[in-house]
Order: sequence, then structure tokens, then C-alpha cells
Amino acid sequence: MTLEETIETRRVGDLVVSSLQQLEIPATPDYYALWYEYHAGLNPSLQRTIDAIISNRAGFDEKVLEGLLTNFLSLEKEKRAIHDTSVRVLETLKEVVAVADDANKDARVFGDTLSDFAASAFGKTIGNLAELIEELVCESQRMAGRSEYVGIRMRESADKIVALEHNLQNALRDASYDGLTGVANRKSFDAALRRLAGDAMNSGDDLALLMVDIDHFKRVNDTWGHPVGDSVLRYLAGGLQQALRGEDFVARYGGEEFAILLPRTAVGAAVIVGDNIRHWLLREPPRLDLIPPLTPVTVSVGVANYDHGEPLAEWVARADSALYRAKKEGRDCVRSA
Repeated sequence: MTLEETIETRRVGDLVVSSLQQLEIPATPDYYALWYEYHAGLNPSLQRTIDAIISNRAGFDEKVLEGLLTNFLSLEKEKRAIHDTSVRVLETLKEVVAVADDANKDARVFGDTLSDFAASAFGKTIGNLAELIEELVCESQRMAGRSEYVGIRMRESADKIVALEHNLQNALRDASYDGLTGVANRKSFDAALRRLAGDAMNSGDDLALLMVDIDHFKRVNDTWGHPVGDSVLRYLAGGLQQALRGEDFVARYGGEEFAILLPRTAVGAAVIVGDNIRHWLLREPPRLDLIPPLTPVTVSVGVANYDHGEPLAEWVARADSALYRAKKEGRDCVRSA
């Protein structure tokens, strides 16, 4: 890194720290990365979004921050993972080509040796024949050894490519799943929403959406701290995953809110699923050794079925409205749009 690059990096870093303190945003690695891209001018779309939030004085609560991470940082991680892996694969392929070229050169040399052997004064004397055969044996052994070396290099290169593919899959998975809870993130939810809505339109089947929100979650964080809040989020996410069928899809929508897609499920059956989730949480609460003890954790659930052809944003808004009604009508209940 040049002196100019070092100075610029420090300048941007100082701006990031100052912004996070001023906006009262935790200095986590992800949030630091977001504001670094903002101040460094690396992502104009991110700049416009953050500037709009600041100008509107909307504030950066957990839900807003999660949305920024999902829409910008996760996508950038995925792009970087694909780019880095592509570069490494190309480097490995160059190695393979170089090894193959060496092998071809050796094969040509060996062929020239055989031609010389055939054109020599073959059989003039026993001594002459013995020398030629010894030379041929030596050359054959060298070629065999070289071929073995080439084979090893080829296998090493193949192993490298397999390892790179595996690393890319892991990187893409990290970009598609929520790091805290292990369920899909908002970006993956948006993709699943489009895919399953398209399937439902083609088949004519029902498709239900549940929005699940932890009641009084701020009180949990304020009373017992964010690590306890994180444990509650992980516990609920694990329970949601266990409760669903193979085709069902659960994602962390943002903050303490989760979204569940239920293919081939009518609204009445989806309400039952929501009630089952609610009852499970009351029956099997997270067991944490805390003083004071953790108050009962409950959830409110909003349900909406997809009207074939309606804009997806309107469908999600209807589910959110049902969730808001559940909150307004006492929490720890399920309401449908």
C-alpha cells in the first residue's frame, strides 16, 4: 500500500468511527463495512439511501440497519466471492495449461529420440546396439517419471479447483443466510417470494405468508442485554425451522421479525400454523439462567394469502398490516388479512 493509500484509508476510517458514534450505531464489523463503503464512495446507491435516511431524520434502528446490510453488504460479499473465486480458478487453469505444455514438449522430445534411434546405425555391432538400447531405456524412464510428475500436478490443480468451488459455495451461503440465526436473510426471502409466487400463479395453488414478530423485544434487550436478545432470536429461528415442512421457507426479515412462506397452504391452515408456533413458544420457552428470570417470550403473527397476480409488495404489506393488528389487539395472537 502506498503512502497516499494509507493516508486515505485512515481518513475514511476516522469518518466511519465518527459517523457511527454520532448516529449511535454499534461498531460491529458489518456496520463498519457499510459506512466505510459510504464514506469511501464505493457504492453510489448505498450513499443515496443513507443520505435519504439522514435527510428524512428517520434514524438507524435495528430494522433499518438490517435492511441496509441485506440490500447492500450481502450483495457485495457475494460479488466479491464470485470475483475472487473466478480469479483463482483462472490462475489454476493457467497452471494446468503450463503443465500440459510441458508434457507436450516432453512427448515431442521423446518422439525425436525414438526417431533418432530408428535412424541410427541400428545393429552394426552388438556394442552399438547395447548403447542404443541403454539410451532408449534411460529416456523411457525419464519420460515415465515426468509423466508421473505431470499426473501429480494435474491432480493437484484439480484438487485446487474443487476446493475453490467449495469455498465459493460457502461464501455464497454466507451471503444468503443470516449470520446470527442461521436462517435465510432478507435477500434470499425476496428471491424465494418471487419464485414461489410464480409457481403459485402457474399451478393455481394457494401460497401463504406469515410475518412473525417477537413481542416487547426491546424490553428483552434493555433488561437482559443484547446477548440474551440474540439467544432468543436464535431459539425462535431454530423452532421455526423444525416446525416447517420441506417446501416451506423461513427467513429473518429484519430485527426481531421473521417471514415464513407456505406453498399450497390456504389462509385457514396458515393461521393454524401461526397458532402452533405461538403455542410452542409458550409451552417450550427459551431456558436461560438469568436474574431476574426472563419473562415469557411471545410472538404476534400476521397472515396473508397471495392473490394471484397482485404486486408482491402489496401482498407483503397486507401481511404486515395483519401483524400490526395482532400487536394492536393485545399481542400473542394471530390475525389474517
